[in-house]
Amino acid sequence: MPRIYIAQDPVLDEVLERASARLEDQGWEVVRGPAITPGVPLRLTPDQRQALLGDVDIIVASSRSRLGEEDLDASPRLRGLVFPTIGVDAVDLEACAERGLIVANGATPENFLAMSEATVMLMLVLLYRLHRSERLLRENAGRPQQMYARMLCGRRIGLIGSGRIGGGVIDRLQAFEPAEILVHDPFLTPQTAPEGVRLVAREELLAQADVISLHVPLNAGTRGLIGEAELRAMKPDAILINTSRGGLIDEAALARVMTEGHLAGAGLDVTETEPMPADHPLREIDRVVLTPHILGHTVDLYSVMPEVLVENATRIMQGKLPKYTRNPEIQKTWQDKLRKT
Repeated sequence: MPRIYIAQDPVLDEVLERASARLEDQGWEVVRGPAITPGVPLRLTPDQRQALLGDVDIIVASSRSRLGEEDLDASPRLRGLVFPTIGVDAVDLEACAERGLIVANGATPENFLAMSEATVMLMLVLLYRLHRSERLLRENAGRPQQMYARMLCGRRIGLIGSGRIGGGVIDRLQAFEPAEILVHDPFLTPQTAPEGVRLVAREELLAQADVISLHVPLNAGTRGLIGEAELRAMKPDAILINTSRGGLIDEAALARVMTEGHLAGAGLDVTETEPMPADHPLREIDRVVLTPHILGHTVDLYSVMPEVLVENATRIMQGKLPKYTRNPEIQKTWQDKLRKT
């Protein structure tokens, strides 16, 4: 009987419950993790690790869990990990590769296309300052004499990172006829870059783009990617958007430069600490649009997440590459390991 550990996650409770029930119906032994305190990533104690992870074949985790090397070593039967979402920053991929562990994620079209749509929406909200217009009406303030909205058409858009979500953003931006789409991504070449973009150095992108959107994973190399120096290198009326991971931006520096009047706006669907502390200084800046890591979480996505999770787990147990694999480059190592066990 396959044994699977499924972490708790207050944001994904319904998805994980449905996946658990379906796996149990198929004869799997499902072990659920301990409750998670919102805003505090879960790390298992040694006793919990032994009781919950010992002899499991698969671990299901999310960004609200943290898996160390000791967790990966807890079960000699461990074949791989499954994440219901796109992000897998809760685990070290290099540590997984060293152990021959395949890592699956939930990179479905409903996931990355929803995030692509939401990112463009956030650009429009900030350019048109929709939140200010709504407030004027609610306060019966009437129309201002001086307009403040700016068009997306004719603006220079910069993306740091590309990938599925960034690529979807690029596709959707084309219809708005921007002046130019700049992309900084060390993994792209002129031959592999999406059509209609110009690859540039990060310094050029920061200095020239009217709207800057982040599309990179969070890891040791990208944490604090946008600090005070990078923020001050941007145009005074630029807009910064982050729908990727909270640790990419130095939030204290962002609050500081925006309080001084630098940057026309910022849109953050993700923050360093989630939920964002009630006294966070970014809450007090009216040019900042904040959402609680929810923009890409659609009804459409949640309807397919449980079945994708189950399919990924089932394929791992069958020795087949998951439908959505984060580290396909280790396929041979992984399958060789399975044949030896």
